[in-house]
Amino acid sequence: MTMLSREMLKQQRILKSLSSVSLRLIPFLAANTDLDKRINIMLEHIKAANIMTPRLIKEALGKLEKIEWIYRGKDGYLYSNFNTISTADNHNFHYINLYKFFQSDEFKKLYKRQLQFLFYILSAKLPGHEHSLAIEHLYQNRTNAKDVKLDFFISFEDMISNLLDLINKGFFEVRLAASKEILNKNTKNLKERLYTFAEKTGKRKKRMSQNEVKHHIIHIRIAKDLVSKDQICDIYDMTRLATLQDLKCIAKDFGCSLDSFDVKALEKVHMVKAKIYREFGDVGIQLYREGLKDFFKNRSHAFQNLMENGDFANTIKNFYVIPRIEQRLKSLFEQVKNDYFTKVDTFPYESLNFKHAIKDSKPFISYIMEESYNDNLIILDRELEAAYSFIYNQFTQVDKTWYEFKEKAEKIYKDEAEAHGNDRNKVFYLAIQRQLNQKERTISEIKRDSNYKRERREKLLYNPYVAITE
Repeated sequence: MTMLSREMLKQQRILKSLSSVSLRLIPFLAANTDLDKRINIMLEHIKAANIMTPRLIKEALGKLEKIEWIYRGKDGYLYSNFNTISTADNHNFHYINLYKFFQSDEFKKLYKRQLQFLFYILSAKLPGHEHSLAIEHLYQNRTNAKDVKLDFFISFEDMISNLLDLINKGFFEVRLAASKEILNKNTKNLKERLYTFAEKTGKRKKRMSQNEVKHHIIHIRIAKDLVSKDQICDIYDMTRLATLQDLKCIAKDFGCSLDSFDVKALEKVHMVKAKIYREFGDVGIQLYREGLKDFFKNRSHAFQNLMENGDFANTIKNFYVIPRIEQRLKSLFEQVKNDYFTKVDTFPYESLNFKHAIKDSKPFISYIMEESYNDNLIILDRELEAAYSFIYNQFTQVDKTWYEFKEKAEKIYKDEAEAHGNDRNKVFYLAIQRQLNQKERTISEIKRDSNYKRERREKLLYNPYVAITE
């Protein structure tokens, strides 16, 4: 999932240069950022979120662009630089969850210094854990003029006013020195207790010592009820749908909606898309989105049933994404073939294009081996043999992944021969008929097709390079 980058949120010097409306925008944009960092929202969505006065939106976005936290892609969409991808194997504190309180009216009303303070505490320690520091380090004063921890508070009164506001609105909880009592929005006489702790009486504060030992230590944390697991804004929440916004927008153009589907159905689509991204990065997302558009142009009428039956994700993967991956592979082979015929007159053939093609093709062929139906494997194997036999043979000889792909295809031929007595041509015919993956397929069922021999010749001509024998 896409989350807020902790490292970006820790950059107080940059945050200080932003306006309050730009700061409020950061978590909202992050919540709508896709796996490839594309921000899947339009200006009207920002207006509807009621984060700021509509006339300030373009200015707020412009400031984020100026510091290069967002940028505009060639496709016209905005992209985020302050998002990061969470992974199961990364246990470091590298991201901030997108919590529901970022959508609250209280958050949208926070002032600039309060937002900076909140982001500072949010990124200092794991949310809900205490961050300990001297209260004297929270504002500008003579004792820490050269090393102010948070230099956006200009005085004690300024600091205490904003700290109280964040506590009273439920964002912060604090503990004073060695006390075990947690002070929060329900604590009575909160202001007086903070003043007493800081040794401020009346209009005067006790003269501060430059001795760090005499400073007053305060422990601040994000309120635990705001950062519990159930307060994380799930990607399947209809207010977010971070990785499914592209599907939502494309579906809407064809009169379809995601509103009626449960999380389980949406999760399947996300998982397919996430795996495509893990394997191919931004290229994979491009292929996925192209597949979505192609599906809705031709089969939007089937969307409802496929989603309800849980088959939509696999339909997009197997019939719209994998064919595009196969085409990418064929294009790589074509480049090598053209290079071979125009530049190479020696053996063995090892051009630079050849080496790049093997490297570039490995993630594609690995994904196909893992995700494709047997039908697809056999058809791709036959097509590569027919059009690029020499290059295909070279690939399988020098690269382990390609060798494993060839071996998998050969195993399908072998299993078909042993189980059903099918020769290679018949296996290819069955692959074109999309019959190799039927869970129950017997010889008698195949023999019932009285048109088999006539269709055999027609179907095998799908691959004109293969000789047909009766």
